[in-house]
Amino acid sequence: MAESLPVGGFPAFLSSHKTLFIVLWISAFGSVFLWQRDIVGAGFSVFGKAGPGRSMSGSRPFEFNITDFGGVGDGVTDDTAAFERAISAISKLGKRGGGQLNVPPGKWLTTPFNLTSHMTLFLAEDAEILGIQDEKRWPLMPPLPSYGYGREHRGSRYGSLIHGQNLEDVVITGHNGSINGQGQSWWTKYRQKLLNHTRGPLVQIMWSNDIVISNITLRDSPFWTFHPYDCKNVSVRNVTILAPVFGAPNTDGIDPDSCEDVVIEDCYISVGDDAIAIKSGWDQYGIIYERPLRNILIRNFIVRSMVSAVVSIGSEMSSRVSNVTVENVTEF
Repeated sequence: MAESLPVGGFPAFLSSHKTLFIVLWISAFGSVFLWQRDIVGAGFSVFGKAGPGRSMSGSRPFEFNITDFGGVGDGVTDDTAAFERAISAISKLGKRGGGQLNVPPGKWLTTPFNLTSHMTLFLAEDAEILGIQDEKRWPLMPPLPSYGYGREHRGSRYGSLIHGQNLEDVVITGHNGSINGQGQSWWTKYRQKLLNHTRGPLVQIMWSNDIVISNITLRDSPFWTFHPYDCKNVSVRNVTILAPVFGAPNTDGIDPDSCEDVVIEDCYISVGDDAIAIKSGWDQYGIIYERPLRNILIRNFIVRSMVSAVVSIGSEMSSRVSNVTVENVTEF
């Protein structure tokens, strides 16, 4: 007697295996879809690995508001201590995924402060971090090892308004809030030769990995605006960088220096010097330091350049530069 078949003509054991196959196929497809979505959300790296960090509000397991630590945000009160307390709290959360520091609308006056690993600094719309203009309140730092001495003066240099060293997984983002170096007094004193040390950048991250800067405005830096130094996996996306085209000396937009795997895209830059200046050390100091810049993609950005280069390679490139791609640049 022939074996009876269920509806559809398959034996029971084949039907169950077919169902299992379909379930597994759907699960696998869903996993691939989610994986692809995560890559797009993080930013796909042209250098063969997922993009760094996190860039969306609420992506850290812990969130804080700067006002929770005594921040005032009236443009007059010194909020330095509030930033330091908040970042100290986040520094203790690295093994738990880190934390996000939300800066709400207001003018947050501060001296330079240091970031920590596994941190997101999130600037709301109409939030503006302001650098205190008194240079005596800015710390002095040793010269960069690949430069040997300050870019403008021998010896020490001023630190950056927002600084970080030996960090991992750092994001500076927001709803187009601003970081403002209030560089006017610095530019005047530089021209009048009243400064005894090299001016500091607005944002400087050194010896760090997985850095994201996105969806913010950087403006009126005392010196170079964003200076990643000897870092790996750096992403700059949807960033506006502004300084007066005339009268704001050496306010380069982005100066990747001895870095590896850098993407700069979808930005608008209008400053008083090079929009992007690719660097790798200065003369014999750069040769001895021997950290070349390699693998940088620059694309889809708009530049207002009237006094210097849209993209320059050097000066300061003594450790070598390789694998640079620049595409789809609009200049006016």
